[in-house]
Amino acid sequence: MATIALADSLRVALVRLGRRMRQQRADQQLSPHHLSALGAIQQLEEPTLARIAAAECVKPPSMVKTLQYLEELDYVERSPHPSDGRMVVLRISDKGEEMIASMRERRNRVLAASIAKLSPEEREILAKAVPLLERLAEQ
Repeated sequence: MATIALADSLRVALVRLGRRMRQQRADQQLSPHHLSALGAIQQLEEPTLARIAAAECVKPPSMVKTLQYLEELDYVERSPHPSDGRMVVLRISDKGEEMIASMRERRNRVLAASIAKLSPEEREILAKAVPLLERLAEQ
């Protein structure tokens, strides 16, 4: 298979799989954008409004409403910045952590059920493909 054809087939399969995983939300009030912002807060060392917006490739004013909504749902908490009184640091609340854990567990169960339907040989191929997919994701 030509590289471009392989790329096209892989892209389509990953998009469809991603869409299927996104359907497994623990809280239906949250859009993919909200979930992505929560992910940025989890990953950033010091999640300020500006850093979260930059990680999400949006302007800070666009991120304000997203973060306010997450706060209204009690998924995010604010605290004063340790060295700059004009800024705040955001963190995921215990309720937010529980929701994220629930969603990940649900997604893992759905995916595991599909994987279980594969033959042992197919599961072995899939297991070997994971490191390759991780390398592609890092490039």
